Amino acid sequence: MSLSESKPILPQPSLLTSVDKERVAEITATVGAAHGHGCIYFGICNNRLKIEAVEEALERSLAAKGITTSRVTLAERYESDAGPQYRVQISDPVTYLSDHAQREWALFFIHGLPEVVRAQTGGDYSKVSPVSQLLNYRRELFRDRALCALFWLDPETVAYLMRKARDFWSFRSGTVYFLEVEEAPDNRAVGSLREESKATTRWSGDLEEKLSLLAAYRRKSPADDNAIGNLLLDVGRLHTQRHESEKALDSLHEAMAIFSRLGLKDRVRDTKVWLARAFQGVGRSAKAEGLLLEAIEIDQQSGDQQNLGTDYGNLSQIYGARGDLDEAEKWLRKAIEIDERLRDEPKLAIDYNNLSQIYDARGQLQEAEKWLRKAIEIDERLRDEPNLAIRYNNLSQIYDARGQLQEAEKWLRKAIEIDERLGDEPNLAIRYNNLSQIYDARGQLEEAEKWLRKAIEIDERLGDEPNLAIRYNNLSQIYKSRGQLEEAEKWLRRAIEIDERLRDEPKLAIRYTNLSKIYKSRGQLEEAEKWLRKAIEIAERLGDEPNLATGYNNLSQIYDARGQLEEAEKWLRKAIEIDERLGDEPNLAIEYNNLCAIYEARGQLEEAEKWLRKAISLIEPKGPSAILETLRQNLETLSSQRQLQTVPRSENPNGPTKAP
Repeated sequence: MSLSESKPILPQPSLLTSVDKERVAEITATVGAAHGHGCIYFGICNNRLKIEAVEEALERSLAAKGITTSRVTLAERYESDAGPQYRVQISDPVTYLSDHAQREWALFFIHGLPEVVRAQTGGDYSKVSPVSQLLNYRRELFRDRALCALFWLDPETVAYLMRKARDFWSFRSGTVYFLEVEEAPDNRAVGSLREESKATTRWSGDLEEKLSLLAAYRRKSPADDNAIGNLLLDVGRLHTQRHESEKALDSLHEAMAIFSRLGLKDRVRDTKVWLARAFQGVGRSAKAEGLLLEAIEIDQQSGDQQNLGTDYGNLSQIYGARGDLDEAEKWLRKAIEIDERLRDEPKLAIDYNNLSQIYDARGQLQEAEKWLRKAIEIDERLRDEPNLAIRYNNLSQIYDARGQLQEAEKWLRKAIEIDERLGDEPNLAIRYNNLSQIYDARGQLEEAEKWLRKAIEIDERLGDEPNLAIRYNNLSQIYKSRGQLEEAEKWLRRAIEIDERLRDEPKLAIRYTNLSKIYKSRGQLEEAEKWLRKAIEIAERLGDEPNLATGYNNLSQIYDARGQLEEAEKWLRKAIEIDERLGDEPNLAIEYNNLCAIYEARGQLEEAEKWLRKAISLIEPKGPSAILETLRQNLETLSSQRQLQTVPRSENPNGPTKAP
């Protein structure tokens, strides 16, 4: 069937209850306010006459606002020897609606999505249907085309979309039930699903509301394991996203026990993935790795390529966080292979971005830019503005690392422009912080502070404590650059207070290191060593080799400042040993240069020159930079000193001086 205006229907007034009328009013209000950005509703009903009555009521209420309605049928039922069958007529509803959207404002009633899913999966809901992929990855077209749609679904299809089209599910404006208790008195699954869908309306939704709903279920329906398990999973997700990983673990472990008992493999897999994120948040990356490998095994058994690609990408992130970049790249390329085969462009943009980040971490900025621009090309074609803002920000970071601050600022301001237009305050705080860092690198500390305080203002308003700790730390660094060490310490201790309360050990290691540097700047080397050893202790406990190498290097610097060159060399060589194993060339260049300085202080200029040349050999392939120029000048000075050291002393023409 083609797109057409729905015909007037005259239902019996008794079909719509007072609750139904409230739901019609809710949809009418949302559609009425959605001009210019669109909206998506899911309607759930098992009564054909009631569906017709709802559509007729919406047609009347929207007509009063000058908004038309149209009906789209995606699949047509027909009879065969094998029983009722469905013929798919429209397999890509997003493109269809975009191409056929009327110029006037309209709400589309979408029928037949459950039938399309069944036809494409053969009724096997463990499979991913093409229509669910299209809805998931082209969801922004609803916003870009300002489309308003009400999809009529059944509970099974809702549960399917939750699992197989999570982004589309969370993108919706709401889920409205036109089901009455008497219509399905024994259908506990419908009741559970109703609360499940409410509980997962937005992953970034109100945690307190979910906790309240969970408490109510424990009191009133303690036997409804499915609903309780889904709520526990949602609570765990929200805690994890709020960086409250310790709290997340309790909810997720309980959800895991429920889903395992019920034999819900899809939910077990989802819970393992979120448990992995929570364990990663508390620094237990080995546990996170094990859980993701178990999730991958489930994906391989079910043949769910979409989830498999996602989990390969997640595992790559864990290795990347450890500094094991080769392993991170290996798993990410497995994800890319799947996503390229599925032609999953939105995920490919993420994959390419993450591969760029790996090359960036290696200091291979040309490769990093190449893969990032591939991600940008996809996102620009899809007009995915939220992700474009992220990519532009990352491209800015690459230019920043090259010292090309003007280019860095240009791309960062493009990201800011998008986020300001979208009203995306959390990301705006990140962009303002990064712009502050660019001004800081230029030495424009007043401008740096101005933008950083704009970021702090947003994060304080949002109550975003993890990011506030980062901003306070950065403000401390600005004061340190000005030589205002008392003010620097004040803001840094505010950051430490937050991170200690959140028990964020990886961040605490960074803060303790920075506090150590403040004490070192004051010449209080004993205090500096005390705080640095606290940071090293955390890194050793977490097995965080990249930060452990940094800690050993910094401890070497303290011993160097005391003139204890033997101890300084010992700790510096421990740092070099780690970074050579990790292949961390940028840090190795710094450490080789520091070892050069130790040998130079001892007067061992030949050995000093050897290590300085090793440092230069790591930086030269990356192209011209201020650091490279400085090291070359140091090499010239060192070579001149060596020549003076090797020139033989002149003989006294008058013979040896005699003692008086």
